[in-house]
Amino acid sequence: MDITEKVYNFMKSSVDKNGFPPSIHQVADEFNIPDSQVRLAIEQLEKSRRIKVVDAPREAKIEFIE
Repeated sequence: MDITEKVYNFMKSSVDKNGFPPSIHQVADEFNIPDSQVRLAIEQLEKSRRIKVVDAPREAKIEFIE
């Protein structure tokens, strides 16, 4: 499983469990990767239309498209 898929699964399980996505830093810590790699994975997930990131003041919301 590639890192993009791992990031997707981790974020989805976090939303299912907590009601909100983890921070980029939390994802990076989970997989011991740089924040920039998490951002790249999120961009790839957006481009493939698996998620939609909605920026709002003081928070970001991620919608999972299935």
